[in-house]
Amino acid sequence: MYLSAFLHRSEFFEITNRWLSDKLEPEDPLKITRMISYDSFAAWETLLLFINELLASLAHSPFKKTPISHKKVLKDFLCHNSHSKSDRIKSLISEYMKMPEFYYVGSPITGYIYHDHSNNLISICRIKRTRRIAEKAGRYASIHIYNEVNSLAKEILKKRTKRKILSELLLHNDYIEAEKQIMLQIRQNGIKFPVDSMRINDILGTKIIDTGYGENKLESILTSLPGISIIDKKKHSGNYNAIHYIIELKANFDYITEKFKKNSKYQHSIKSRLPNVRLNEDFAGFITTGANTIHLDLIFTTFEELVESEIGRSMHESRIFLQRQGQELYGNISLNIEYIIEYLLAVGLSPTVSIDEIPIKIWGRYLPDTLSYRIRRLYQMPEYSLIDE
Repeated sequence: MYLSAFLHRSEFFEITNRWLSDKLEPEDPLKITRMISYDSFAAWETLLLFINELLASLAHSPFKKTPISHKKVLKDFLCHNSHSKSDRIKSLISEYMKMPEFYYVGSPITGYIYHDHSNNLISICRIKRTRRIAEKAGRYASIHIYNEVNSLAKEILKKRTKRKILSELLLHNDYIEAEKQIMLQIRQNGIKFPVDSMRINDILGTKIIDTGYGENKLESILTSLPGISIIDKKKHSGNYNAIHYIIELKANFDYITEKFKKNSKYQHSIKSRLPNVRLNEDFAGFITTGANTIHLDLIFTTFEELVESEIGRSMHESRIFLQRQGQELYGNISLNIEYIIEYLLAVGLSPTVSIDEIPIKIWGRYLPDTLSYRIRRLYQMPEYSLIDE
């Protein structure tokens, strides 16, 4: 996966490609740990600095931010604020208040709500969770592989239909056989995904609420800020109405390094991952060895459309649920890619900096228990077993 919010995205992508081919190098766990620990911090602080600078130019009054750790905080805030509300929005809020649990309020999120002193929403931001990164990378990789598997399955079907043999079961078996042959090819020769197929631009995300100034003013301010470029723009209409930008930010290494030095809480949280490292010196030296820019996902939308995306017609969690169901179309390869990437990310977040093998192979077949068991071992957590021997 090519995480465009990471300074060391090319190196991270190279390791990902190797792991998907079951090629582990001894230094990988420590490299992954440093990239995840340091690049995530650099990306997050760059995002927060960007939002502060942008909102200082957009907002008409002072603003403050409220942390959010799960979606209930955000969804509740959307229901209790000073924004004027249409009858449609009032109806959605009324339905939500009757049974909030129906609206995925337990979904975890790491981010902030930005609002003025009257509780008018100005912006929200978040950094994508590891499970969602793994799912997205698995989906992108699956789309890349699916055509190859499907084409081979059709060749198998052609050979079989010449023998007048046709049934739903055999059609399914054709796909399984094709997938098995592709798995064998990957096992023998490895696999290398192109960057464009695996690029994930929304590790960092922010939504800016249009309070009447419009896209022209937003773009004017964006392009006037130093070190900021708009590299893509798309308009969405239908169930989901918004303008979607990919923004490139130039990293301010001096600023990021100072923020790291002052953040004793974060340093304490990563100390177990990097126990024999002088963190301040290591961080300062490391972050300048990668790229000097990061990308983020910016959504420009209205308050009403944001409410629709959280408790209305285009609810974000419902889209995720449908995407997860769609993954089943791609078979075992898709699931295995997701498992491998989630395990890779777990290695970088765990206190384990040495592993003997990559426990999931693209060509294997696994139950979810295998992944959860392997991740628990990284954290030296006990197994869920009635008997422990």
